[in-house]
Amino acid sequence: MAGWSLSTHTPMSTSEITLPPAVTTDAPRRRRWMIVIIPTGILLIALFIVATVVTIPYDELVPGQAVPVSRLITVPPGKGHRLHGQVLLTDVGLIQNLRLIALLPAWLNSDSTLVKTSELTGNLPQAEENEQGTVDMAESQLTANAVALRQLGYSVPEHDAGATVYAIKPGTPGYKVLTVGDVITSVDSVPTPNTTALVDAVRSHAAGQRVTLRVGSIAHPTPGHNVSLRLGSGRLHGKSVPFVGIVSMGTQPVYDLPFPIKINSDQIGGPSAGLAWTLGIINSLSGGHLTGGLTVAASGTIDPDGAVGDVGGVAQKTVAVERAGATVFLVPDQELAVARSKATADLKVFGVSSLAQAMRDLRSLGGRLGTAAAGPPAGPDGHSVPYNWQDSPWS
Repeated sequence: MAGWSLSTHTPMSTSEITLPPAVTTDAPRRRRWMIVIIPTGILLIALFIVATVVTIPYDELVPGQAVPVSRLITVPPGKGHRLHGQVLLTDVGLIQNLRLIALLPAWLNSDSTLVKTSELTGNLPQAEENEQGTVDMAESQLTANAVALRQLGYSVPEHDAGATVYAIKPGTPGYKVLTVGDVITSVDSVPTPNTTALVDAVRSHAAGQRVTLRVGSIAHPTPGHNVSLRLGSGRLHGKSVPFVGIVSMGTQPVYDLPFPIKINSDQIGGPSAGLAWTLGIINSLSGGHLTGGLTVAASGTIDPDGAVGDVGGVAQKTVAVERAGATVFLVPDQELAVARSKATADLKVFGVSSLAQAMRDLRSLGGRLGTAAAGPPAGPDGHSVPYNWQDSPWS
């Protein structure tokens, strides 16, 4: 058209616009986490390894086993009876050299107890502490034989045979040549039937003098063998005295039994089976009805006069006897509360201070005493006061 001037405009396509790159922060953040996680992981692994290797000065007491004593006691043919019910002995399991990693689980376990190792060993070498347990078991068996037979009416004469070594101080003259459980019967041919005689015989010599000791074992004090040593020198009440190095000893009794009774300790140590051994022997020889057909567990030491002494680990023993099916548990009076705190309603717990009391409790539960009802005969061969075993420490 005339007089018109026309022009056109084309807009830019949005597809041609270039946006700036997005800012990414994942890589630096990942690097920071890696810096934290890797060292932490290495530290945890190292701590785990250390915890599985490092030991702590604590031992763990755990429930042990409970076994019928009839399996371990052998009486002469024709003297035993068929048993109705059972007598169980029980012990405590001991986890020694506890690892650091086991500390928390042990602390949380209501059936276990943590005890300082030094409290259990008395700071003695482990081997010597184990030997003490063996000696205690041997003593408990000898005493149980005598007490049971006396309860059955037999006369059981007793005499002192020597001084039994219970602990020896490391580094002393005696430590090199004596062993826990040795029974010293003479010094330079002078008889030492008890601890007083041994102390007197040693102190009749001078420090530095060489002496000859006659040494036997608990089961066979005589004839024994000779041991030679040079006496050391120590101080007592401000005076110089000769010494062997024995820090604990006791008078060793010998019982003249009317017939032999064999007891297999089944590698159990300590004196706490004394009451169970005694009841088991009585049960076998008196007619087999002592427990009234029940499964009865017992724990406690036994003295020559029939007194029952306290033991350790009653909490763990209570758990063990229940697991073994016992319905009655006889424990020393001093530990009745502990046993009852662990017992369920299915376990009757009785505290006893003597064999006579244990027999009364069993009779109340339906047990029949049979030939044990009469008790020990009169006289020194039927009754005995406790001897001084383990009660004569000296240096």
